[in-house]
Amino acid sequence: MTETKQELLVGYQGTEGAYSQLAATHHFANAEEPIRCVGYHSFRQMLEAVKAGDADYAVLPIENSIAGSINDSYDLLAKTGLFLVGEEFQPIAHCLIGAAEVAVTDIRRVYSHPVALAQCGEFLETLDDCHVEAFVDTAMAVEKVKRDADPTQAAIASEEAAALHGLPILRRGIADHPENYTRMVIVAREPAHHGQDVSCKTSLIFSTIHEQGALARCIAIFAERGLNLTKIESRPKPHTPFEYVFYVDFEGDVDRETTQAALRDLEGVTTFLKVLGSYPIGRAGVS
Repeated sequence: MTETKQELLVGYQGTEGAYSQLAATHHFANAEEPIRCVGYHSFRQMLEAVKAGDADYAVLPIENSIAGSINDSYDLLAKTGLFLVGEEFQPIAHCLIGAAEVAVTDIRRVYSHPVALAQCGEFLETLDDCHVEAFVDTAMAVEKVKRDADPTQAAIASEEAAALHGLPILRRGIADHPENYTRMVIVAREPAHHGQDVSCKTSLIFSTIHEQGALARCIAIFAERGLNLTKIESRPKPHTPFEYVFYVDFEGDVDRETTQAALRDLEGVTTFLKVLGSYPIGRAGVS
């Protein structure tokens, strides 16, 4: 008798057709188990579901190639005991989606996520007598346009969201910059481990003594150990005005001796050090 495979529950913020859901579907396309994507209202709710065991993974957007880092995501990662086990670079291709086939000049109200609206600023400026309104999620904005059935309303979202709801695309490619990607990290309760032939990236958080040269000493450790630092981001340290925690990505695997040696060195020059996880390196524009 063949056992039925357990499905993987993958959380994302938003509703079906959201870019995070598209990233989840692509990332787990080759999983041995069938996957079921579950939408959550907020990043916090999604990560709490993973922590509680109600979801196996979460897809968390962490930075955009145009808008930059998503600070809420970084702040949440610092507070959870969860681990990063993968990354996915999701292409962002914004479309203007209407309730009916009308001329773009007839649109008087546009809904979308604030970041999507900002990324389409040049196009939106061409719309006369049009009110732009921020919404919780791109795909949810499409749901609203469909529900209201007002031909003067439109949403900015993915082509997939339009197809899902059977709504017409009034204009494609409306973003200010055509090369637009959001980096999503895959979050799980346990860290992942990889073979020696897998090129990995490691993410970590640390704090330093508040004195001259403290950060420089930390950065020097990566160079001394031959580790390529790919990102460093500072965020305010909670309850300590004008002091910071640093989020770092570098090429390396925490299971390898070179990385372990670097972490031992960092422990000697930091006041706080937390490894978020090691995971295979993703590439923008590569399937």
